[in-house]
Amino acid sequence: MSTINATFQVPKYIAQGLSNGTYERVGGVIREANSKQVVAWLRETGNAGKTLESVLQNVNAMSSVLQNVGAMSSVLNLSVSTMGFAIVLNRLGVIEHQLQQAQKVLQTIDYKIDLSFYANFRAALDLAMNAFTMSNAETRKISAMHAINRFLEAEHHYTKLTDMEIGNGSQVADKYLSTLCLAYVTEVRCYLELDEIDTARRRLEEGAAILRPRFEKHINTLLTSNPAAYLHPSLNGQVGLNRLTKVYQWLEPELDESAVFDLQRENLFKLAQNADEWTNSLPQAILIPKDSTTTLTNVFSGLAKNSKKFIDALPSKSRMNAGASETVMPSPETEVYGRLPAMLALIETMVEDDNRLTMYESEVAAIHQSGMSFQEWQQLAPSSAAQENGADLMYITMS
Repeated sequence: MSTINATFQVPKYIAQGLSNGTYERVGGVIREANSKQVVAWLRETGNAGKTLESVLQNVNAMSSVLQNVGAMSSVLNLSVSTMGFAIVLNRLGVIEHQLQQAQKVLQTIDYKIDLSFYANFRAALDLAMNAFTMSNAETRKISAMHAINRFLEAEHHYTKLTDMEIGNGSQVADKYLSTLCLAYVTEVRCYLELDEIDTARRRLEEGAAILRPRFEKHINTLLTSNPAAYLHPSLNGQVGLNRLTKVYQWLEPELDESAVFDLQRENLFKLAQNADEWTNSLPQAILIPKDSTTTLTNVFSGLAKNSKKFIDALPSKSRMNAGASETVMPSPETEVYGRLPAMLALIETMVEDDNRLTMYESEVAAIHQSGMSFQEWQQLAPSSAAQENGADLMYITMS
């Protein structure tokens, strides 16, 4: 059996490695940047309600590693061992509520979304939670297999919905992607609870293979026909080349900032020359506000009052004079550019979800390598003295 160390204190070699680029964080894993060998796993503790950045307030070398990753909005935890059924049920409820709110907006364009299967998903979660409270091993396994069958139904259902909404460029496509992630994770969690480690690992691999191309397709949709729009001068201070590069590196790992900028050189000129062509090609996900209380009039008046500099920087604008004063009349792309920072944050969240799902495989592999049961792995914790520092993350290393 391997030697396992669990600690709240960030080991110096990890902090130094993250600082100098020797190590990188991918999902809930710290690994060597070149060899991709896992160095440590991250697991949230009971204090994990804070932002991940706050965990590292006294470790400056690591603070930049967890920034701008959509940590708080990620539907998945850093560790598969902390993705319990109750957590999934809670996050499923949040997604369902967000879809209900989106439906109010989409009704204005007579666009309907499917909310019918969420009750089935919740029932499957209830069945799984009940199964693993049973004392009889055989009864527990039978009930767990019933739950797994319901999760498989959810996977098939939400795969179809996800494909349809991604194909439509819909503003709810990411919600169905998140739901599909949760369906796979809950199925895998059942196998882990049954200590069917190999099956859990195989299903994680299959789930990641199904989800990855769908994440890619929707992210490319949100990058729009001209991704250089995210580098528009009006977004200076909100979106930078560094953030855009990280997205492209997820798509194509060999790219660096220079390569990404070269990809956008011609696009920058196209955007300046013909902004209308870009605006007319935008998907529903960007064109339609997600907030049902937001009207175009409210958006325009707010921008006209507070964002003259923003409007002046746009490729095109319309103005009208009223006496000696100049009144700014925002053009359609004004509102669109204002949404791009939120779109990039959404893209980063999807990248983070995909990374976390993929890195769950390494955690399951570590459980198998350690020779521990899943229940023993869950109970790993630092010494009681170490827990007094109120940390939010636990670091697990094996040797």
